[in-house]
Amino acid sequence: MQDYKKEFIEFLVRAGVLKFGDFTLKSGRKCPYFLNFGNIYSGSGIGELGRFYAQALRESGVDFNVVFGPAYKGIPISVATCIALAADGVNADYSYNRKEAKDHGEGGNIVGYKIGAEDKVVIVDDVMTAGTALRESLEILKTAGSPTVSAVLIAADRMEKGQGEKSAVEEVRDEFGIAVYSIVSLSEIVEYLHGREIDGEVVLDDEKVAAINNYRAEYGV
Repeated sequence: MQDYKKEFIEFLVRAGVLKFGDFTLKSGRKCPYFLNFGNIYSGSGIGELGRFYAQALRESGVDFNVVFGPAYKGIPISVATCIALAADGVNADYSYNRKEAKDHGEGGNIVGYKIGAEDKVVIVDDVMTAGTALRESLEILKTAGSPTVSAVLIAADRMEKGQGEKSAVEEVRDEFGIAVYSIVSLSEIVEYLHGREIDGEVVLDDEKVAAINNYRAEYGV
């Protein structure tokens, strides 16, 4: 596992994004872990998050010139990623959507760079559970010039079933032919954290790993 992935996992724990316990997801599933990227709201935190996204983009080798962030959590991610890319000498533009289109001013539901058919877009978001937000983004981009969507980059691949027996990531790849990358996967998170102390505390003990394995036996792919 690359060092930046290890750093990212520790960042998720310290930022309070990644927690282990008993959680009910939006889907209704009872899950032994939870990822809440809304807990990153400081300047330093969002700056660090952007740095990890930028590094993952460089590692992917994807060709792009626009970073698109779906409302709402994708918005700060797209901005932070572009800032981090610029610090490394890569100048990319960002765009994001409004939930409701404006009928005054410049109008429309896209803010930032005006996307066209010649552009190559990377969509960034936090996680992908059922792929609903991504499908909405693809529809929005169609009406905004139908650019090439080069890839999707998420922070963490939950590695669980989407709308069918395949994972949400696999469903997107098969349905749209779009590559989906993640900074880390659930298996990498478990591998790295199992029995490891962070700030003097074991984050993921045997009991919590067993709970994750049981959950994955039912919902994992």
